[in-house]
Amino acid sequence: MAVPIEILGPEEEVVPTVIKTLLLDDSTFDRSRIRRLSNKTALMVDLTEVGTIAELKEAVAHQVYDLILIDYRLPQGDGLEVLAYIQKSTLNSDVATIMITGDGDMETAVTAMRNGCHDFLAKEAMTADGLGTAMLGAMQSAAAHRDLVAQSAHQREIIRQGLTAALMDEEVQGTVVSLFKTQLDQAQHANSNVFAVSDHSDLEALLATLSEDDDFIFT
Repeated sequence: MAVPIEILGPEEEVVPTVIKTLLLDDSTFDRSRIRRLSNKTALMVDLTEVGTIAELKEAVAHQVYDLILIDYRLPQGDGLEVLAYIQKSTLNSDVATIMITGDGDMETAVTAMRNGCHDFLAKEAMTADGLGTAMLGAMQSAAAHRDLVAQSAHQREIIRQGLTAALMDEEVQGTVVSLFKTQLDQAQHANSNVFAVSDHSDLEALLATLSEDDDFIFT
């Protein structure tokens, strides 16, 4: 008897009421300027500032953020290294990110986007409107990517459940065992050493272990 399959897709708030934001910039002056600009947007931004990569690593290890602003030019390392670290982090691997570059530094911006950054802003030309628009766009892009990943996982789970349910059916089990036996006979006939199975009883014992390893149940 087939097992009914029902998986509900995740629902998430693309733009939260309060946007928990982390800003990495080694310049106190620039951090203060970006804070002022964020306060002038139409968004409610809860901004945490850090001045070093070490401080950022500490922050992303203990807090989930909606958005991270990354200054590209840093005394030690650069924004691309920081981006790669964030993407491998446990809590913030899928967070929205914006790279802050110098004016005219398009090569860096393009590289950042190719590496999964959601947007970029030129620091000197940054305005409150531009910052707000970039924040919204980055969060929407990040949410769209999370939805795509969730849909792929959803599809894989449906396939897994379908295969598991099918393999619980006696007719399907018989067909699978028959196919394995046919392939084994052909391999042995060709003097193949791929399978070290002496007879069909060994094969059936091997198939029985699938119920432990892969959730495929044979009775």
